Amino acid sequence: MTKITLQQPLLALWTVLWLSSTSAELTVQKGQLVVLDANGMSTKSLDFSSKTTSSSAPVFELNDESTLKATFEILEKSSAAADNTGSLFSPHQVTLLATGVDTKLHWATAVKTRGKGKAKWELDLARAPTDFLSLSPIGEITLELIIGDISGTHSPLQIRLATLKIPKKLILEYPYWDTKDSKPPSTLELEKHYIQPELHWTFQPPRKKENPVFSLAFVVIVASPWIFLLTAWSTIAQNTKGGFKLFGTPKLSTALFILTLISEEALILTYWAKLKLYQYLPVAFLISFPLILSGRSALSDLRLRRRVAPISAGHLSATTCKFSADDDKGKKE
Repeated sequence: MTKITLQQPLLALWTVLWLSSTSAELTVQKGQLVVLDANGMSTKSLDFSSKTTSSSAPVFELNDESTLKATFEILEKSSAAADNTGSLFSPHQVTLLATGVDTKLHWATAVKTRGKGKAKWELDLARAPTDFLSLSPIGEITLELIIGDISGTHSPLQIRLATLKIPKKLILEYPYWDTKDSKPPSTLELEKHYIQPELHWTFQPPRKKENPVFSLAFVVIVASPWIFLLTAWSTIAQNTKGGFKLFGTPKLSTALFILTLISEEALILTYWAKLKLYQYLPVAFLISFPLILSGRSALSDLRLRRRVAPISAGHLSATTCKFSADDDKGKKE
């Protein structure tokens, strides 16, 4: 029978903790930063790796025809591996960060990795973006390599490569807007969230005064049917046999019809002056019912009165006879 002591469980626990604490490490090897001239010849170079310190970063003086070129390999080394050589690894983020020495302004560019861990980057100063050339008014820019992985198993890596000196004729003021009018573009986030000009709303412009001549002309047009009606009514009333007078006492149906008609006209004028359409329609719909009913009753009463006291056509007979005589005379001729 095997005897279990207290040291055995503790030893097993320490072994598990030690195995779980082993993690992978990202390293950079075979790194090289080269400055090329207009002919593609190397003028300055720097070999770097993950062991490169910030104090060893050189200063590169560039001209307007210089080209920066960086190549390196990214390896993943596990502490549990026996040979500790590592294998090529493509991390989540590989970035070159340029920072102005005096302004601390940043410009970042992503570096693409090929072959799982081989990276290459190139920048021609003649075609450099304006954000890069406007980082520092004195033209001194530090260049750093930053590597990170989203998995969380690798610690981020930061390597300072070199300090670049840009020629004065390439230095741009900050901020520099690469537009025709040298103004910020309309799609810039700063302009969207900046203080906007005060808004002035005009909900209804002031009403213009109408020409009184046109107003008077429309009044005459509207009033002319009523003038004709009153004139014709007085003429017709002279040839009727009682009861069909203009200012006689109307019956109840006629009075209701006139009142509802007047109320409908008043509602239309009120709507034209100050009411909205949704306010006018319900009231007009309700008034239309008594207007139709009283109108039918008034017309029925008028029909009965015409049967009892028809309109005399004596004045029409004389006129008809006159026209007939003229026609006969014309035929004889």
